[in-house]
Amino acid sequence: MKKIFVSKNDGVAEVVDKIISESDSEITLVVPRNTLLDESISNFHLIKREADSAGKRISVESVDEKILTYAKASQLDAVHPILKKRKSVSLSDIIPKNEDKEEEEELKKEEARISSSPFFSKGSKNKKAEEVEVEDHFFKSREEELPAKTPSHRRKFQSSKKLLWIFSILVIIVAGVFVLNSFKKAEVVINFNAIPFNFQGRLLASARIVKNSSTSSDFPAEVFTEPKNLTQLFPASSRKNVSDKATGKIVVYNAFSSQPQGLVATTRFVTPDGKIFRLDSSITVPGAEIKDGKIIPASIEAAITADKAGSTYNLGPIEKLTIPGFKGSAKYEKFYGSLVKTSGGFIGERAFPTDKDITSAKIKLTETLSSSLNSDLALGNPKGFKIIDGASEIKIVRISVNKATDSSGNFSVFGEAERKAIGFKEEDLRGLLLSQAQNDNPGTIFKSINLAYKDSKPDFAKGELGFTVVVDGILTQDFNVDDFKAKILSRSIEETRSFIKELKGLKDAKVSLWPTWLGELPSNPEKIKITID
Repeated sequence: MKKIFVSKNDGVAEVVDKIISESDSEITLVVPRNTLLDESISNFHLIKREADSAGKRISVESVDEKILTYAKASQLDAVHPILKKRKSVSLSDIIPKNEDKEEEEELKKEEARISSSPFFSKGSKNKKAEEVEVEDHFFKSREEELPAKTPSHRRKFQSSKKLLWIFSILVIIVAGVFVLNSFKKAEVVINFNAIPFNFQGRLLASARIVKNSSTSSDFPAEVFTEPKNLTQLFPASSRKNVSDKATGKIVVYNAFSSQPQGLVATTRFVTPDGKIFRLDSSITVPGAEIKDGKIIPASIEAAITADKAGSTYNLGPIEKLTIPGFKGSAKYEKFYGSLVKTSGGFIGERAFPTDKDITSAKIKLTETLSSSLNSDLALGNPKGFKIIDGASEIKIVRISVNKATDSSGNFSVFGEAERKAIGFKEEDLRGLLLSQAQNDNPGTIFKSINLAYKDSKPDFAKGELGFTVVVDGILTQDFNVDDFKAKILSRSIEETRSFIKELKGLKDAKVSLWPTWLGELPSNPEKIKITID
């Protein structure tokens, strides 16, 4: 006989579904106290009707007297697990026999009185009213329900003693169940067959592909570009006499009017001590802002060069430089310049780079840029992407030389480069390889896989990378641990073994229970450990 344990939250629909789904024809419903089923006796009528239709014989086991009464009234077999097993737990050795007989007689009287209730009358027509009458009956005290008695003092003492023993047994049983469930555990070890998978072939990773295709050997890729720029100083090996003019910046102000003012290249600006600087190119000074009748000067920054060579023109800052071209007009005082700084003025012998110096400097800077970009590559690929050997290139964008030397005789070289690389996600590659493997081995996954790459050929213009991959892998059966664990909860060890035998690709398995004498797996999934070996 199969036992179905009813939870407190199971309604009649869930219980009926469990009965119909069970293959056994004889079923015992184990019903706890305070379930949804005890809300109405019609629930048990419905269980009886559906069970008869399905050809199943139902009995009810419960410690709840109300549940037992409803079940018996619905013509279902109903038993109390304590009273049922009284002899096996030697209650008769503890409780006097005459007291057992008295209890049986009282239960019979109770069942007879409830059976005679209007609810159980076959001629009753108001079912809802009958249900209310029976349910109200169960909320009355037991003293009101039982026939009036005048028991003797001894009988009261014996009855109290009997109830105390029953309560003690119930406590022991509940405690035992709690302890058992707390320590109950199971371990299932499943070993699937290992299937070797070896492959060597030419593949294409392309930036034009968005996702894997089951019909193609191509898969997605991305093109990465990393720029790098650098300025380095190099010693000049030659010397020569030079005459350099100082250069720098000046801010030109318009405090004359709201109209813009154009100034041509070579326009002169004079310092208070008479030194002349000229504009390198034409500029337009913005018009001033007129606010509340006051002029707020507008300005623009411009490049200037000293009129003569020499270090005496290395100046700055100077608050005000005049424009000789405006002398004699109202603009002379309202248009002026503020020198920021000038430098580079020099007359004398200075270090100078030869053609050989420049060529050598360009080579060294190129090497430094390449080494720096390669170091960045070695530190790590773009997150989640694999860049194999041969899938990147470094390109020098430009190199410029400033032949002017500093006070230490060094000239500067500026270089700009970029590294391009084509990368792919190895998970995309493994997905592609798994699709190929599943053609011959459906329902499998990779237990392990080793990948080796060679003969890479990138095409950065197309964003494609062709390469050869060598695969050494092991396939095993795809298996969902959580789904299988849910399937074997509270199952007998025989049922569990049967489920395991049905697994595809099974090599061998082992089921262990503790305590060992239990024949049923825990109902708590955390108490079941499943290991895939």
